Amino acid sequence: MTYAEAVARLLALRGGEHAGMRPGLERIEGLLAALGHPERRYRLVQVGGTNGKGSVAAMLAAILKAAGHRVGLYTSPHLVSFRERIRVNGEPITEDAVVDGVEALGTLVARLDATMFEAATALALDHFAHEAVDVAVLEVGLGGRLDATTVGVPAVTVVTRIDLDHQAVLGATLRDIAAEKAAIIRAGVAIAASQAPEATAVLERRATAVGVPLLLAGRDLSVTVEHRDLKGQRITCAARGWSIAHLRLGMLGSFQPENALLAVAAARALGVGDAAIGDGLERARWPGRFQVLGRDGGWLVLDGAHNPAGARALATSLRDFFGAAAVTFVVGILRDKDAGAMLDALAPLARRLILTASSSPRAAEPAALRAAAPASIPEVELAPSPVEALAMAARPPSTPVICVAGSLSLIGDVVRHLAGSDTPCSVEEGADSMGSFS
Repeated sequence: MTYAEAVARLLALRGGEHAGMRPGLERIEGLLAALGHPERRYRLVQVGGTNGKGSVAAMLAAILKAAGHRVGLYTSPHLVSFRERIRVNGEPITEDAVVDGVEALGTLVARLDATMFEAATALALDHFAHEAVDVAVLEVGLGGRLDATTVGVPAVTVVTRIDLDHQAVLGATLRDIAAEKAAIIRAGVAIAASQAPEATAVLERRATAVGVPLLLAGRDLSVTVEHRDLKGQRITCAARGWSIAHLRLGMLGSFQPENALLAVAAARALGVGDAAIGDGLERARWPGRFQVLGRDGGWLVLDGAHNPAGARALATSLRDFFGAAAVTFVVGILRDKDAGAMLDALAPLARRLILTASSSPRAAEPAALRAAAPASIPEVELAPSPVEALAMAARPPSTPVICVAGSLSLIGDVVRHLAGSDTPCSVEEGADSMGSFS
């Protein structure tokens, strides 16, 4: 079996890459039992929430690596290569290891009727065992209570900010969604971002019910931004009994300091010292999340904002880092998202809006997005592809900032185009394979 055949076999499973996930733990538990319970061979950290999960997971993995740990990192979705989902000490899984993992799963997947995400999760956990990691950081795929990453006994659980998303699966209200996501709190120590009051109440009830201490940003944890510019951010993270000042955060975005706070608190709960925390935070990168690239005459911003909360966070970051600079948005949104609310959040900054569709079969047609665009945007155009949308954005009337947003599949298409290959994206400083955009 070749690597391409192995990935194709995974993507052909129920759910595929784009058709969502099927909640439930019985299938992943069956897979892991047949593999000899690899999840029991290392410490587990699980990261859930709505937005920011991947950023927190990447930061924490980098910190743990800096502390001398051998670290597994499992995230989803990928931008350009399936190999990005499964990393050990920042390095993506090899093609041969993917083939070996798919072959090890063999007929188990068909017998248990496992989904693509469940099979990929089992493959990752088994790979981490073979690679002798001592800690694995797992990003929740969807929700938490019935997500395939909710396995084993976690040493730390992290819940990023909870917002409305995937309501058809997780529930119509913030309280319903919070209950699904809070269910990952089941052992060890829990750390959570600042939340809306109804979500906070759910998290507190869950932590109390299972006897897990809960550290909540804004109550038990705090972060202060000392300085920010396009070279990075400098922050102070603190809690009762400790404070770490002058931490250099390599990731941009106004939302990243609180994500960093969660990663720092999780690292301290795992016994990591201040020096490794500083080194890991400075080196960590998470592509496609307020990623800023230079281009002739200005900047290209790539941000996977894929729901209204993400779009609002993107708008805040653009103001904080670029002030009143005019922005051309290249936007592609999936059909099951609230396109109107997302475009409303971006509209006040938009000089131009170019609507397109990513390569995902779930992508909304540009014409449908045009109907949802606010009338306040001066110029709205349609592009047949992300590559053509980028070319249109660079042509007059150009603006200092071009921002690509709306879905991670769109960001993946753009990154693949800029890099000219399917080489996995790096999650460490200094290894960006993309050239400048012009």
